[in-house]
Amino acid sequence: MRLIPLMLSGLLLATALPAVAQDQQAIEKAVTENPYRTDDQKARDQYRHPIETLEFFGITPGMTVAEPLPGWYTEILGDLVRDEGTYIALNLPPHLYDNADRRARTHAWRDGYIASKGELFGDKAFARFMLTKDNFAADNSVDAILAFRSLHGWVYSDVLDKALAEFYTVLKPGGVLGVVQHREDEDSPNTPADRRGYLKQSFVIEAIEAAGFVLEAQSEINANPKDTKDYEIGVWGCRRFCG
Repeated sequence: MRLIPLMLSGLLLATALPAVAQDQQAIEKAVTENPYRTDDQKARDQYRHPIETLEFFGITPGMTVAEPLPGWYTEILGDLVRDEGTYIALNLPPHLYDNADRRARTHAWRDGYIASKGELFGDKAFARFMLTKDNFAADNSVDAILAFRSLHGWVYSDVLDKALAEFYTVLKPGGVLGVVQHREDEDSPNTPADRRGYLKQSFVIEAIEAAGFVLEAQSEINANPKDTKDYEIGVWGCRRFCG
């Protein structure tokens, strides 16, 4: 059985496993005493609640953790699992991009990303492409995959089902697929085709369960009542409050 911890910013889906005290302390240290984080990153803690989010997902320092499309959480995760666990950076494969320059830069990303972060990841981390002939990791070898605000992009690229199938294969039985995603209102007439960055919670859960996952828990940790969801450019219009 693989589990979904689902969190929406709106939506947060995850295994709500109680963290032991030392794991809680390790997460707090990776957030508050992390020399790799910038002041701009720390300024968004009030919106993104990284300590509560990672505790909800049950992340511990000894895990093998994969992060698709590394971003705001990367410095936290890298610092957290560097000594006892393994960090895996994931990116979409170059062939999904129409732009030749983007394809070239994506190719270069795989070979240089880990080194570009200096000592953050240690010597066990690696970078891989998703959605290639060979999965990014061995079957049943990954403890957690954390998808932060990325599912809408996979929907727009029509690769969501393929990505979820790969995640299911590489996760250990009982492993965690943690999802944080901006949430569309269930009664909204908007659809993924509108490319607004929001997804309905029912749509996300249905897609993930169809891949074989079992919904373990949901959380409102990142729910934001200030997000009116009526911005002309979608979720990107509420940067200040939606994080």
